[in-house]
Amino acid sequence: MKKIIILFLSVSVLTISVNAQEIECIVDVVTESLSQEHTMNLESFKSKIENYINSNKFSDVDWEGPKIPVSISIQLIPIGQKNYSANMFIVSKRTISEENDGAAVNMKFEDNGKWNFEYSMGLSLSYDYNRFDNLSSILDFYMLIIIGLDLDTYDELGGDGCFRRAKNIFDLASLYNAHGWSSYSTDYGRYTLIGDLSSPRLDGFRKLVLDYYLDGLELLQFDRAEALENIAYIINKMADFKERYIAPSHYIDAWFFTKCNELCDLFRGYSNSRVFRNLMYLDPINTIRYEAAKDNKR
Repeated sequence: MKKIIILFLSVSVLTISVNAQEIECIVDVVTESLSQEHTMNLESFKSKIENYINSNKFSDVDWEGPKIPVSISIQLIPIGQKNYSANMFIVSKRTISEENDGAAVNMKFEDNGKWNFEYSMGLSLSYDYNRFDNLSSILDFYMLIIIGLDLDTYDELGGDGCFRRAKNIFDLASLYNAHGWSSYSTDYGRYTLIGDLSSPRLDGFRKLVLDYYLDGLELLQFDRAEALENIAYIINKMADFKERYIAPSHYIDAWFFTKCNELCDLFRGYSNSRVFRNLMYLDPINTIRYEAAKDNKR
């Protein structure tokens, strides 16, 4: 497939000024299961986490264009007077067009029951990816992955530097035997995610994700028919990749978990049924949804 060159790819390309910081984050904290004492202790938690993420520069990239929109939902569970366990759900978006504030969900992460930390109102946070901290290192880890995945959608393997920093955080945490950071886990989690993103074996899929954005989503506003044809071709190449790769992949599964709704909306009622066969092969857990999209149903 010939690479489509679009003059106005995104606001990130058009913006001349350099914005050093990469993330614009909104945090929601669920405290329903907490006692009044714990709730009072956590009074500043939401603002402190938001300020930490929104004021720190996580990568060494000279950031151009808009910040990456990120939302984080944190459910806190007390396990001591000032100790907590947390479930976290993270969503990042990728800007598509400047005119209508268009953005596509780029990745969703679920991190459940593997984040334990101590928190008190006077606690201060500082960013250092070469130092492990039970509270902040998980935020650093995911923000670096989010930035890396965003960069991957603009430049071939553009996220490598961020993934190396995230891998460094994981390795440090593993040395401390910190909860949730085991390098021996076979469950999908931080270990399998950063393992995938650090592996050259997944480079081919990451390059196809770049094509998906540049030759597909970026083109939709100019030529929808050609954009859908390009995306169908890319999905076919992804199916070929999966057939060759064989091994389960946390990243690939997470990508389709994130993109299922978007793909169904794009191809609902599409005349070429091959794209649906490929999607059901790539993402079998959502077969029923792809079947409905093929039949032009919701």
